[in-house]
Amino acid sequence: MEFKQGQVDAGGYSVRYWHAGQGRPVIMLDQTGWHDTPLHEALAEKYQVFSLELPGMGDSNVNTDSQSVGDLASVVAGTASALTSERYTLIGTSFGAHVALWQAVQSPDQVEALILVSPAAIKPQWGTAETTAQEFHDSMFAHSENAQKFSPLAPDVFAKESELLRRLKVGGHDAEAESRLADIHCPTLAIFGKNDRLVSPEAARVYREKIPNCNIAIVYDAGHCIVGDRPEAMVNSVVDYAEHWETFIVGHQSGVINP
Repeated sequence: MEFKQGQVDAGGYSVRYWHAGQGRPVIMLDQTGWHDTPLHEALAEKYQVFSLELPGMGDSNVNTDSQSVGDLASVVAGTASALTSERYTLIGTSFGAHVALWQAVQSPDQVEALILVSPAAIKPQWGTAETTAQEFHDSMFAHSENAQKFSPLAPDVFAKESELLRRLKVGGHDAEAESRLADIHCPTLAIFGKNDRLVSPEAARVYREKIPNCNIAIVYDAGHCIVGDRPEAMVNSVVDYAEHWETFIVGHQSGVINP
């Protein structure tokens, strides 16, 4: 299915997005270069999917205005309001999940269900040390052969994004976000790769204990980039949850899935 590109003005930014499908709206906050994965294709078969480019990420202009992750979440909320008048399922990956978490806190009336994929807000392990685009790319995968199937960010894009993340203090534990997890009342699924080197294994427990209606999925043999290591497991978990929400239970006894 072809995703068509569009642009909308929100919060003082011109936000680029990719759109496909019909049905209930799904808003996705993806890592740069990952807006056309098997997950997007599968979701677009059932839903109206919008994948947004966060201000300061990808090919967007340098973002020197946002002062917090919450500021970016407000821009996303405004963008989503311009794209749909309905409540929607919000899916964020990595830093996008950090933004999605804050959006669910700040704009609860918009978010019908929340899916956090490799969320980096709580107990991240990547820190703020200098690294190259290639090194960071390689660290996202459980297996080097999977990393080689995809291209790392261009050095200039990586530098631009890294500067924004450093300024927003991303890469450190977001204690304020943790203190607000109890304010998220929509059905929530948090998905982690068992071999994620960028987020502590302890993070899953924090989400499960502090978000009132949160299920956890642990995907074996996957790193931070779950869709790159285990695309079928990723698609199955997310599409099922998007369809069933509270009635879909992921490993309530063990907290682990292994599709």
